[in-house]
Amino acid sequence: MTNDIPGGAAVAERTPTTTTTGHRGRRPLLRAIGPTALVALMVMLGFVLQASPLLTLEEVLALVVFATATNILLGSAGLVSFGQAVFYGIGAYTVALGWLHWHLSFWVTFFAAPFVGALVAVPVGLVALRARRLYFALSTLAFSELAYQLAESRYSFTQGANGVFGPFVPTSLTNPVTGYLFVLAVTVASLLLMWKITHSPFGLVLRAIRENRERMQALGVNVYRHQLVAFVVSGFFCSLAGAMFVIYSQSAYPELLDWTMSGAPVFMAVIGGMGVFLGPAVGAFIYQFGHDELVRYVDDWQLVLGAVLLLIVMFWPDGLLGAYMRARRGRPRNADETADRSADDE
Repeated sequence: MTNDIPGGAAVAERTPTTTTTGHRGRRPLLRAIGPTALVALMVMLGFVLQASPLLTLEEVLALVVFATATNILLGSAGLVSFGQAVFYGIGAYTVALGWLHWHLSFWVTFFAAPFVGALVAVPVGLVALRARRLYFALSTLAFSELAYQLAESRYSFTQGANGVFGPFVPTSLTNPVTGYLFVLAVTVASLLLMWKITHSPFGLVLRAIRENRERMQALGVNVYRHQLVAFVVSGFFCSLAGAMFVIYSQSAYPELLDWTMSGAPVFMAVIGGMGVFLGPAVGAFIYQFGHDELVRYVDDWQLVLGAVLLLIVMFWPDGLLGAYMRARRGRPRNADETADRSADDE
């Protein structure tokens, strides 16, 4: 019947496309409902929970930013770094030392911290990225140990192993509710910025480099420059996470710079899922709350944590959130649905 109508065949051919386009247009809105509801729930918790769990949540939110920033290298660029604690510690020390030596306002040092971290990330990245794979990981570990030793040995400047403790956080943020809400707002803004970066053309090129470095070089892509930018961006947000940690702890100490601290966000990304943007955030919650419970009831908590990580790697290599997302998708019913889901993943 449509062939008898002028242009009917063309209309019939366009109709499924229009429906599919409209369906795709609604998907970003539907996908935003879950995160929006989660943020609303987190805000409500600020007015319901007592001071102790709110302080714990402040620490976890700082780790969420730390883990997600590390995953820019790990999940997007395919770079395993054991040196991100350098920037985490720099963020904390920027706030603490600014107060100790120059009596700077918390707000000045807090907003300067990520830029200081990004500035330090430039020379570190220029050196570390000359190496590849295992040697890159080892070089970042070496930088972490160097930073740790410097912080511990320069007592006149960093207070050595004692660290810096003091009232450098304004009283408005020492209140558990206002402090938690501020940290939550910074976390949400940071996650939105990192999501935008990882889903930009730059993030797409990073993932392509991760999959096939040689092919991207053959296509004329400056791989070294892209990885350096990713390293600096990660350092920026890792330092911001360190400044957020100060709000919770009101301190800065050398252990924040140690390579073992760099391993924590890697564990979080593995637990939650490196291939899902919110995977490291989920991993941060599981890791920290699980750690607190293990320390309370188990003496050899490191052994239990290692066993849990081994089970996740063996049975859920995509991480817990990654495995959930894969199970939720199931098997696509047709080729069009497969194309739609591939577009959504990108």
